[in-house]
Amino acid sequence: MEGSTGNEVFEIERSPLRAAYVLLAAKTPLGLSHRYSEEDQKLMKDGSWDYNNPNLVVNKVKEILEAVDSATLTEEEKEYWQEILWFWHHHAISCATWRYKDKEKAQFHAAKALEYQSENHPNTITKLLYLLINDKLEEAEEWASQIPIDLEKETADALVKEYKEKGFFE
Repeated sequence: MEGSTGNEVFEIERSPLRAAYVLLAAKTPLGLSHRYSEEDQKLMKDGSWDYNNPNLVVNKVKEILEAVDSATLTEEEKEYWQEILWFWHHHAISCATWRYKDKEKAQFHAAKALEYQSENHPNTITKLLYLLINDKLEEAEEWASQIPIDLEKETADALVKEYKEKGFFE
């Protein structure tokens, strides 16, 4: 289920994000986020996520969202607008780092991802990547040591190990 805004009916026609709703066939802000995530994950799983491909739906959505002033959105829309833009830039870090070996782009996307990441967001890898990409190994190791044991802890340890063994941009 896409989610709802209570008893009200969300009117995408009035939203500055209308084009994104239409593109993803979403009916609510939560639905927009879910549909975006589904598209994103398909591309990540098959290895075709690429910020240089303007034909990808995730890139089209990102362009729509970035063209909108968040002050014109409802609070619920603003929350998902921010989440989607964080997610896009978070994956752009990986694309710049491992696909293109472009440190400058990776640094740009890491800074943007942190800018969009909400204060209480559970993801810890964005900050870790930001630190490693900016050659702040000691800070990255300290950050990684504070991540609770779970999948992100394993990812964090693997990223620190890879960085120490061969760097990201060699």
